[in-house]
Amino acid sequence: MPANLNTLNAQLDALETEHPVLIQAHGGSGDFWAAFAGLADVIEDNAGAHQELVAQRINAMLTRHAIACEDEPGAAT
Repeated sequence: MPANLNTLNAQLDALETEHPVLIQAHGGSGDFWAAFAGLADVIEDNAGAHQELVAQRINAMLTRHAIACEDEPGAAT
């Protein structure tokens, strides 16, 4: 069952709080992407009708922390 918007926002807020910790621990390595994707995927999987909002928040989070989605290993350039 998809999560409601309040739950999704709380999960995204928690991910944003954890984001700098992941960067510090893993830098720009593939380990960062694996850790970040593991957390973000859970949120995205439960987004339901809010999929676009979740994607926008995650992309904004990566942009604020100067990590572009295109930097992800395997991403199209």
